[in-house]
Amino acid sequence: MTVGRVTTVRSRQRADAWTARLLTFSAGAVNALGFLALGEVFTSVVTANSALTGVALGGAEPALGIRAAVALLCYVLGAAAGSRAAAPAHRGGCPRRADFLLLEALLLWAVAGWWLAVDGGPGGAERTAVLGMLAAAMGCQNAGVRVALGSQVPTAYLTGLLTGAVAEAVTARRVQWRALLTTALLILGAAAATLLDRLLHEAAPLLPALLVTAAWATLRATPRPADAS
Repeated sequence: MTVGRVTTVRSRQRADAWTARLLTFSAGAVNALGFLALGEVFTSVVTANSALTGVALGGAEPALGIRAAVALLCYVLGAAAGSRAAAPAHRGGCPRRADFLLLEALLLWAVAGWWLAVDGGPGGAERTAVLGMLAAAMGCQNAGVRVALGSQVPTAYLTGLLTGAVAEAVTARRVQWRALLTTALLILGAAAATLLDRLLHEAAPLLPALLVTAAWATLRATPRPADAS
């Protein structure tokens, strides 16, 4: 392997790591925003939203169940779009690694613009529509990361990551520091969005939009292996 290729691979690994960190922080912010301002529904927790949909089908909390069902459906649509955007343009081609982040950023900026236009107070059907857009953005992010960066780089789905870290700590006496860092970043992102929502409610959606835009720019600027040849 040539020196140029080694440098390119290392640059790509660093870019992937920073992209994942930015997206994890953003995921915490988006989930906090959905819970606090859009009807106590998480935007990327499919398990919880599926359960809430079932609760509504069972005859309890119909309004909450409808919001959860909308978030679930939009998440699936976003995941399909993110997978498509991140996949190679043709069989055997290079993955379009940053395209799914551009799509996610557009969704988040649309939400931020809508939020500002209504003075931070979408209500009724508007609130449900904003929730759906945020859920679609999170589906786009999770699926796109899986296709472009690999299934070992979770940015919002932490149940499996944390379970694996605990199991390895108990059975192999080994601490998975990456899992702890990822969990901490998600918590900090939610805390930051909560503080922003309390202090400057109208600007709250700008935080995830800026973070995902920064992640897109980071991944977009990464040289491809072919560039070093």
